[in-house]
Amino acid sequence: MRLENGHHAARINGSAVTIPNPNYLQAGLLWRQLQTAGVSHIVISPGSRSTPLARTAAQSGNFECHVLTDERVAAFFALGLAKGLNKPVAVLCTSGTAPAHYFPAVIEASLSGYPLVVVTADRPQNLRNQGAPQTIDQPGMFGKYSRMTIDLPLPVADSAAMKSSLYWIRQTLAAMLSAPAGPVHINVPMDEPLAPLESGAEMCAQIFEVLEQSVESIHAAPAPSLPVDRKVISDMEASWCGLIVCGPDSARTENERRGILSLARKLGWPMLCDIASGLRFEGEPGMPGYDIFLRHEQLASIAPDFVFQFGGHPTSKVLCNYLNRHKPHTVRMQRDTIPRDPDGLAARLIVADIAEYCRDIVAHAKVSRDSLLLDPFWKTSGLVRAHMHDACNDDSAEVSFVLSAIDCLPDDSNLVLASSMPVRYADLIAVPSGRKVHVFAQRGTNGIDGVISHAAGIAHTTKRPTLLICGDLAFLHDLGGWMAARHAANLRVLLLNNNGGGIFHFLPVADFPDTFETLHGTPLNVRLDAAAEVFGIKWMACASCSQLADALSWHSPQPSIIEVKTDRAANRAAHERIVKRVLSGIG
Repeated sequence: MRLENGHHAARINGSAVTIPNPNYLQAGLLWRQLQTAGVSHIVISPGSRSTPLARTAAQSGNFECHVLTDERVAAFFALGLAKGLNKPVAVLCTSGTAPAHYFPAVIEASLSGYPLVVVTADRPQNLRNQGAPQTIDQPGMFGKYSRMTIDLPLPVADSAAMKSSLYWIRQTLAAMLSAPAGPVHINVPMDEPLAPLESGAEMCAQIFEVLEQSVESIHAAPAPSLPVDRKVISDMEASWCGLIVCGPDSARTENERRGILSLARKLGWPMLCDIASGLRFEGEPGMPGYDIFLRHEQLASIAPDFVFQFGGHPTSKVLCNYLNRHKPHTVRMQRDTIPRDPDGLAARLIVADIAEYCRDIVAHAKVSRDSLLLDPFWKTSGLVRAHMHDACNDDSAEVSFVLSAIDCLPDDSNLVLASSMPVRYADLIAVPSGRKVHVFAQRGTNGIDGVISHAAGIAHTTKRPTLLICGDLAFLHDLGGWMAARHAANLRVLLLNNNGGGIFHFLPVADFPDTFETLHGTPLNVRLDAAAEVFGIKWMACASCSQLADALSWHSPQPSIIEVKTDRAANRAAHERIVKRVLSGIG
């Protein structure tokens, strides 16, 4: 109940006490509970209704708080942080339409399986659907893309009510960390006063100490430990043309990488690793160049009889067509239950700890021969690698600049790839180089949203040299991301500016010129260097691949943008010439 002086009466263990503002008590307990779930970063977008939550987070000393005024930027920056840390990150905003700007990042986090805590301040429940300002129906706004949503009651100075709220917060965080990991939504209605009240701070601290005993640690539930299926083992042992396909996000951890690599080596099977798989730069037994050599009919006609598939849907359409053509017996191995089989090829889905399951197969499988695919794929992959650099000696082809940029990456660096053509270019040409390269791409929804913000989050939390490759449309779509990226000294952006939608030149719609430029080419005709000036970012123009090494210097103490201007039609023609040159080298 409210007292005459504006304070609230509280009942703790049967004793009546006073508390200056229950909003701050609940906020402190909320953040304390998030801390036990592994949250160490909070991305805050300013607002009035979220004042108690923002102040308690900033003053706790337990979090690194980032303040970004654009909620869409904030959410993708948080997703980048979560990927770099491989831990949950929280975002906080005020009420009204503010949380709606989180939606694209929430969808990406949901479909790619990354934990994100969306904390939204709200006005009291009785103001909903009454025409009150900055009040919408926030609970449930993220639909099925939130693993769990809770709408907390208004904070009251009552220990039982607070414990109930803590219980539901714990349940929500457990849902976030359980397989499949993903975003959750905690909606926090608060009534005025929102500003802290000076009196009663000592008593508030005492109440917090009592309630803090209800805070419990939240940990990710381990993936199920499954015994190796004898049928899977026998089918693998009987295979003559086995193949391992690693789609995006196949290996997030070193244990997963080692497990998949040891499986491939034990079986003697070739491994086709997507650029975003986490395995492309690991070397043998990976077979880079498959997007080109599987266009060779003699190789494409060799049918695999057993495929072990990890990760998401492959980026390469050539590889997908190859698998759909032969429809081999496919066993799909995943760390969670997120659907990743749009072609319906999997005869079996195994959800378990990837590293552990691979180790068990290695321990139990008795393989007496290599896959018949190993030798032809390995030899042809080597030919592709031998001819790639010579074929890419063409400054009118964007893929040539991508190859040169990847060659310039230092050891233990990040490569962040925008959707559309950049991820496809890299998937086509990137080969192991003896350097450790960590690849990140938004392959949950394959959208171009938030690429700069996403890269900034990755650069910030990993502290590694980070190269983002994106096109002009993705760059403009996330222009506000430079508010998050302008202090990332370790970030470089290779901007492929073809003045519009270059990917559409590679699609059948390009053969219909009557509406192509208006509806798909969409020339923008804007000066992107002016954007760099607005945010104080170093800008360089690069006209040839030979200039790229100097432009991509990692010694500069500030982020930079390297713009490469290309012609869309000329780029497609040059791209096709490069593929033909490499194919001709295969014979």
